[in-house]
Amino acid sequence: MIYDCIVIGGGPAALAAAIYLARQKISFLMIAGTIGGKTLWSASVENYLGFHLLSGIDLVKKFQEHLMDYQENFTLKQDEHVEKIVKELMGFRVHSDKGVYSTRTILVATGQENRKLNVPGEKEFYGHGLTYCATCDGPLYRNRIVHVIGGGNSAMDAALLLEKYAEHVTIVTLNAELSGDALMKQRCLESKNISVLTKTRTTKITGTKFVEGIGLVGQDGIEHVELSQGIFIEIGQIPNTGFISGVETDRVGQIIVDTQNRSSLRGLWAAGDVTNVTEKQIAIAVGEGSKAALDIIKQLQSKNL
Repeated sequence: MIYDCIVIGGGPAALAAAIYLARQKISFLMIAGTIGGKTLWSASVENYLGFHLLSGIDLVKKFQEHLMDYQENFTLKQDEHVEKIVKELMGFRVHSDKGVYSTRTILVATGQENRKLNVPGEKEFYGHGLTYCATCDGPLYRNRIVHVIGGGNSAMDAALLLEKYAEHVTIVTLNAELSGDALMKQRCLESKNISVLTKTRTTKITGTKFVEGIGLVGQDGIEHVELSQGIFIEIGQIPNTGFISGVETDRVGQIIVDTQNRSSLRGLWAAGDVTNVTEKQIAIAVGEGSKAALDIIKQLQSKNL
């Protein structure tokens, strides 16, 4: 079987595109590791139009409910990961860890993955007091002293979630001050349960079976180890583009797209956080996924591929 389109990804951009494609009864396959993407990790979403305040998990549930209205119009494969895309004369061949599929067009909406600290102890203590998901693991750190590494929106979001559970939260950032959403910054700075260490570098994670300490170097240049019973790393993302070749990317690996979300490779579109679109927001990803799907539909209908 040759699909008209294969959507790779399961986040807001992919889900929005899938709804548009399904409504037009385009023959397509959606390959997703998990439905929801990074939205699942958001403690609270306060800036999505139509919803004043809800968790990322609840927003994903609403996305899923909408998508399932059209489940008879497409094929969905979850817990499957694309390993390679091969360009062919009349389309593409997509290789995953579970199969090989042919398609006329592709929409890549694979988002980004967590950037690593690359310090001693990070690998050893992952899952043993060190995590990249405060939303997933925050409730496990009730009444503990924890550290959040990072200084942007994701770090502040994690700290504000963790203060509900932890005895104390310390944000550690290399920067001179927190940066990002002004309201979140204000909440962090005013919280009695959150402290901020600026111009501070994390050097190591220590412990036995579980995290017990964190090595830090501040402005004085002297390393010291603080008590820590939980470490949450929030230092940015890396685009998930390792399975793609022959597509123009920027210096950090994001797929460069035009105003129609077309990549440099004919027949391949990209949308959401995996692209060079400057702002990484749920609402923007939904819009970009919708826009990409509309252009794919237009190109398929005009047979201009």
